[in-house]
Amino acid sequence: MAYNKAANSAFAWLGLVFWSFQLAPQGNRRKSTEGVSIVMLYLWFAGNMFYGAYALADNLYFGLVIQPQLFALFTLINIMQVYWYRYKLSFVSVAAASLVLCIFYAGLHVGMWKAIDAAIRRDQHKAVEFMGVLPAVLIALGFFPEFYVCVSEQSVEMSNVFIAFDILGGVFSTISLAFDHTFDYIASITYLIVVLLDLVLVAMKIFFSVRSTQGLAHKQKQGSEPGREELVLQSKVDMRTEACTDNASDPSTA
Repeated sequence: MAYNKAANSAFAWLGLVFWSFQLAPQGNRRKSTEGVSIVMLYLWFAGNMFYGAYALADNLYFGLVIQPQLFALFTLINIMQVYWYRYKLSFVSVAAASLVLCIFYAGLHVGMWKAIDAAIRRDQHKAVEFMGVLPAVLIALGFFPEFYVCVSEQSVEMSNVFIAFDILGGVFSTISLAFDHTFDYIASITYLIVVLLDLVLVAMKIFFSVRSTQGLAHKQKQGSEPGREELVLQSKVDMRTEACTDNASDPSTA
């Protein structure tokens, strides 16, 4: 396909929007991260770190370069939501974990960018191909813990909006590559494998809906497990009850 700067740019920005911001509402929308694998999120975080370095070193269009950075950012937000909503960690603990991961990401990202750039300049094609395929492998591996969760719960808890946006982001990003000077087959692997595995989630969601198990696991957990707000309220009630008991048993207050 002939190079088309306008099409390359337009589809790259569409891919950025759909393939980045879809992660943002996952936890906040329902105040829960049940059904979302934290292993998947960590693998996606690492995969986008490597892909961001590859895209920068390979001089892809600017929209495709910042896309994995935004995806990694929103993945990090979702990881923190898991610690906050599911594991009930304190704000300080969540903030500290976030800072450590940001430092890790920045340091390794810059190091990998420099290494890939050096490999490209030295025509070390095997090393460049390996670093280009590695993100796709990590992101693909991230789906399998989620598949396990879905099969265990007989339900896919990822929202329809997330899955649809993820597919569209992968498709638009691949089209953008097609309008570049040369089609980057290595970069396209990352996008196309995500589209393929998202379609597996769609098939699973349809299958579980037919079996009438879709969404049941989340509803049962909502009814049996108190949320963060309920735990805080119960803690306040317990503290007041304890204070009243202490006052009643203290002779000096009589």
